[in-house]
Amino acid sequence: MKKIFITLACLFAVTASWGQDPDSVAFVNADWQITKLEKGAQAMYAQIPMFNSVQSVCVIKYPAKKFRTEILHRPGEQSDIPSKFGKELGAAFALNAGYFNMKDLTPTVYFRIGDEIHGRTHATETYRVDGVIGIKNKKGTKFLIAQSDTTQYDQVAGKCHTVMATGPTLIIEDEIIVPVIMGNKADGANVAAMQAEQNSKVKRPTQHYSSAKFYDRRHPRTAFGTDEKGYVYLVVIDGRFKEQGEGATIWETARICQLLGMDNATNLDGSGSTTIWSNETGVINHPYDNRKFDHEGERKIPNLILVH
Repeated sequence: MKKIFITLACLFAVTASWGQDPDSVAFVNADWQITKLEKGAQAMYAQIPMFNSVQSVCVIKYPAKKFRTEILHRPGEQSDIPSKFGKELGAAFALNAGYFNMKDLTPTVYFRIGDEIHGRTHATETYRVDGVIGIKNKKGTKFLIAQSDTTQYDQVAGKCHTVMATGPTLIIEDEIIVPVIMGNKADGANVAAMQAEQNSKVKRPTQHYSSAKFYDRRHPRTAFGTDEKGYVYLVVIDGRFKEQGEGATIWETARICQLLGMDNATNLDGSGSTTIWSNETGVINHPYDNRKFDHEGERKIPNLILVH
């Protein structure tokens, strides 16, 4: 394992438009700690003064064809922290994945592996779940990131081996597709669904944000993306740590993914679930669940992206 410090400008081409954007300049010129991993992969970490805040960004970038990527489903009592799953299953990397109910640790979104459906998208999730992430083949080397509403999963995902609804979809064909500010534009159906849930006889705690709070405020974030050169990106942005890792809005998350070089990217579950791990480095980011800026605050989760 080799660690070096390098500016991102040495890794990616800098366009003229970035030179006019102080946030992009800060991102490119940050002192990135780079750890070379197996089979051409690398882990990257930097604290960056951008968006009038401090962004603590962790990335694992790996060539898709040299690894097998899967979305692991371990609901309920099978749930555990990402690092434990990674170690026990002999993975190279792990990243938290989809939205779930924190009471019973089951998915709150459409989730299919092969022909078996493990979850459906709950009405309270539709304000943020607007797409799918798919693993196209059993080898786990080809991916789909696409927008889709709840009626189009089969049509959009086609014959993908694994499909999980998620969102917001951040980037499609190099273009950021989320608004800078969402406001409450997505709240109508979501609020009605939450009210119906609260009034139902089945008492389940409502854990959902309003769209403005979710999109426009800074939180820990998790993202997954790909580029045209055949690389996959696992990204987490620490949050809720003043002057250390303050978190990103959804648009800021999309911009960070774009600056990293992703052509397609989607948001995954964030908040206290946000965790990225590799077998060579351990937990790279600073999970928020213990409220400390260390590497110990992992949360038990029922699904995650594992890379072998």
